[in-house]
Amino acid sequence: MHASTKWLLAVLCLAAGIAPLAARSIHGQLAEIIYGMVVASVLLATTLLIRRSSSLQKFWQLPFAFFVFALVQILNNFLPAYFSARVLHEHSVSGNPLASTVTGSIAIQLLDTLIAIAPIFVLTKVAGLDLGSVFARFGNFGRAYVIAIVAFVAIYVLIGLFPVHRLFPMHGTITLSRYLALTPALLVLVISNGFQEEFLFRGLFLQKYNLFFGPYVANVLQALIFAFAHAGVTYTPSALLFILVAVFPLGLVAGYLMRSSNGALAPALFHAGVDIPIYLAFLTYVS
Repeated sequence: MHASTKWLLAVLCLAAGIAPLAARSIHGQLAEIIYGMVVASVLLATTLLIRRSSSLQKFWQLPFAFFVFALVQILNNFLPAYFSARVLHEHSVSGNPLASTVTGSIAIQLLDTLIAIAPIFVLTKVAGLDLGSVFARFGNFGRAYVIAIVAFVAIYVLIGLFPVHRLFPMHGTITLSRYLALTPALLVLVISNGFQEEFLFRGLFLQKYNLFFGPYVANVLQALIFAFAHAGVTYTPSALLFILVAVFPLGLVAGYLMRSSNGALAPALFHAGVDIPIYLAFLTYVS
């Protein structure tokens, strides 16, 4: 593939990744859902057309991955809010975008993870692909696992000793006893989100990108879309700084760990560790 073709394909991948995420900027839930359905339909039609073309068939997995990504965004844009209001009878509160209680926060986070992982697994199998193509395996135990475990433990201990009030506003004082009391819920939340985002942003795309761009460009490309997905975050005083110094580097490191370990567990564990201060802040507003 010529260099110019690769750059064009990379730009198209960025656009296809940003398009489903842009639904969040649309006012009105119905308009948001309609927009998401249009994007998903276009991506599905593109997938079917390319898969039937003898000259373009090798590209079909890319629009397919973006179709799955777009479908997950549609579900995520209305199912958690519906479940929270109609089943849990809760709403998000200032400082916690998930719910108004610890139990509700866990339920919504687990639902978010199910919404992401179930379509990826089911549609991957329907498309005739192996689940290994989305890194749904333990992978190889080695340096990546050591990095992930050490990082997770180190962050958990450091946050317990030095709560990051300035980076992530918290409600009340985090004493050691309060931190330990919140730990079970905290672990469920961060591990759940770790798997959710690793499968959605890296498991779904990393191998497919690698076929056309090589490991380094593929890693940067997925990290850029991952960073864009976190644009507009409200749980830190400086969203742009948070994306530049935390989200984008996290995407790069997690991509490396996934490729190095050849599985999703190591990057999910590392991701979970990085999420500890964020979800701890959420929990302080509902406990």
